[in-house]
Amino acid sequence: MKQIKYSHQSKETSYLIEKDPTLKSLFERKKEIIVTIDDDYFVSLVGTIISQQLSSKVASVINKRVLDYFENDMTTQKIIDTPDEVLRPLGLSFPKIKYLKSLAECITNHTVDLSNLENLSNEEVIEMLTKIKGIGVWSAQMFLIFSLGREDVFSVLDLGLRNAVKTLYENPDLTNQEIEIISEKWIPYRSIVSHYLWHAWDNES
Repeated sequence: MKQIKYSHQSKETSYLIEKDPTLKSLFERKKEIIVTIDDDYFVSLVGTIISQQLSSKVASVINKRVLDYFENDMTTQKIIDTPDEVLRPLGLSFPKIKYLKSLAECITNHTVDLSNLENLSNEEVIEMLTKIKGIGVWSAQMFLIFSLGREDVFSVLDLGLRNAVKTLYENPDLTNQEIEIISEKWIPYRSIVSHYLWHAWDNES
C-alpha cells in the first residue's frame, strides 16, 4: 500500500477553482486529504467484493478473516480450490463466494489481466473488470481511484458523492445528469474533487 496526499493549496486545486469557483469553499473545509492506495490488485478486488452492501466495520472483520484463513497468501488457485462450505463460515454469503471464484477464474483464464492495468484507459479497465460477476461499474470506478490512483474519475453512481455535490451547490434537486455535467468542469482532476467531497464534512455530526 502507498499513500497520496492532496493539499487544499496545490496547483491542482488552484486549477480546479479557476474552472469551478464553487470548489473554493469545498477545499477550504479540509487542509489535506490522505488517500491510501491498495496496489495489490487481486486482494483489493477481493475486498471490493466482500465489502459490497456491508458497513465498513463488518466488511473489515470479514476481510481480515478471509486473509487470515489464507495466511495472508491468497491466490486465485487457492480461492478456486477452497470449497464453498469452508468459505461460508468466514462470513461470506454464497453469492459473494460465487463472485470471488468468478474473479479468480477470470484472472486464471486471462479474461482479466491485472499485470497490464497501468497501460489501459479508465474505460478499458472498467470494461474488463465488469466481466467479473459481482463487479459493476461503480466497483470498477472505485478500483480506479483507490487501487490504480487515477486522478480523473467521478462516479455519479456513488450516493455519497451525489449528496455532497447537492450540498456544495445548495441544490437538493440536482439530477444525476446535471451532476455529471458539473463534474466535467473538474477534468482532469475529478478524483481529487471526489476525495474532498467524501471527506469535507467528516467533522460534522
